[in-house]
Amino acid sequence: MGNAGMQPRVSVVVAVHNCARYLREAVASALAQSLPPHEIILVDDASGDSTREVADDLARGDARVRVVPLERNVGPSAARNIALDAASGDWIAILDGDDICLPGRFEAQVAFLRRTGVDLCGSWFTEFGQGPARTVRWPHGESELRATMLFQSAICHPTVMARREVFDRHRYRAELRLAEDYDLFARALSGFRLANVAIPLLRYRRHPAQATQSRRLAMEAVTRGIRLGLLSSQGIEADDREQYLHNLVRAPGSIREFRDLADIEQWLLKLAGHFDDDAARKAVASQWARACIRAAPLGLRMYGAYRRSALRRMAPAGPMQALDIAILAALRLDHASRPFQFLRRLGLSA
Repeated sequence: MGNAGMQPRVSVVVAVHNCARYLREAVASALAQSLPPHEIILVDDASGDSTREVADDLARGDARVRVVPLERNVGPSAARNIALDAASGDWIAILDGDDICLPGRFEAQVAFLRRTGVDLCGSWFTEFGQGPARTVRWPHGESELRATMLFQSAICHPTVMARREVFDRHRYRAELRLAEDYDLFARALSGFRLANVAIPLLRYRRHPAQATQSRRLAMEAVTRGIRLGLLSSQGIEADDREQYLHNLVRAPGSIREFRDLADIEQWLLKLAGHFDDDAARKAVASQWARACIRAAPLGLRMYGAYRRSALRRMAPAGPMQALDIAILAALRLDHASRPFQFLRRLGLSA
């Protein structure tokens, strides 16, 4: 653990594959921090472009950059584990080779972890590329984050800063290759405290090559198991139907049966009752709006159910989200349709 009387030693872990186009800007943003990094461990996962040349040039320009070249592609999980093995800092920052740290990121996160005693934190972030930029404000308190994690990863992976102890105990599972960050956070929740810093500290680049866009369906197959594991680890019992409904809330597709939507409402009410904390209950109830967005093909039946539900009163939607749901109901948009995807790029819809 970092000593409060010494300059924090931050190791920045960067695993890259075919990222030559963006890598200089990403590394420069880490080197220019108000709290300078102790080192940047840059693992080139057998790139086929000029990533290795760019990485070597960055290392020649600053002794803090250390390049670990791999002769064969091992995937992002194994590559990050190799970087973690090489890191010597007391604090571990994760960065992707296509994202940009804001100048005060490391300082703000280390100060937050020291002040609160939290073990791992992410932060809010600003998405850019492929449409208008938007700031994403994910749950930041520990209880609401824990509840939100039942449905999805609520920490943006390249915003992570953690005490070394977290990664000493938990490493990425190389066999997953998809949703490996969500899996690590889910396991870490059992012994560590997780939160988000409630200010944007990263610019997150959107582009078609990202796994989150190009392999969304394969990722969902992995996350289904993670969600159900989190229910079990938090002592929440769910029968087969409830497990199906729980995954349906965040599945990347439309909800087309009104019975499914009605049963999701009952499941979310039951799940909210599991928590004593108001913030956690609100985090669960907020999933109702997201389920209704996916049920847009049900049209006005969906909208009526959305308006009547006690869940809406537990977690009132903002004006834009309420308008969004009304428009989606009127248009009966399929989750996979081009108009729906256009709304997503504008920062609307879940």
